[in-house]
Amino acid sequence: MSSHLRKFEQKHKKTDEIIIASADGYIGEMMGKGKNKQENGTLIVTNHRIAFYRAGIFGEVFETMPLKSITSIERKSILGHRTIVIHTSHDELRFKTFDKDNESALFEAIESTRLLNNQQQSTSSTAAPDAIETLRKLNDLKLTGALSDSEFEIKKAELLARL
Repeated sequence: MSSHLRKFEQKHKKTDEIIIASADGYIGEMMGKGKNKQENGTLIVTNHRIAFYRAGIFGEVFETMPLKSITSIERKSILGHRTIVIHTSHDELRFKTFDKDNESALFEAIESTRLLNNQQQSTSSTAAPDAIETLRKLNDLKLTGALSDSEFEIKKAELLARL
């Protein structure tokens, strides 16, 4: 576990938040200055938001986006340099890393959590589904590969905790 992730958990993680995925990398531009300065840190996906966090000696960098506000996600790979661009209607976050496996895990975590949250919002706006029906839907998502086994277990635990 990176020091940035540890500090995030200590200082900024909410009690109802579950960390789903994280990866070390950076925002900004290499050799950039001012607001474009490169900031090394960790991108964190929780069940509610995406956060970039960097804990430094003289301060911290902390940027968040609620999952429900994300409108699209781009992935780019050039010579092993991987970029995830996360868009909202009025903002974007560009996260860069060289770690292929963690970049893929981040992308999958963002997409599956967004999908699950959107499904829960749409069903709760029409009528609150009972726990058994929600568990069936979660299981269907797991069977189709939209949720990993660990993501399924996290969501199942959240659902059971609400009962």
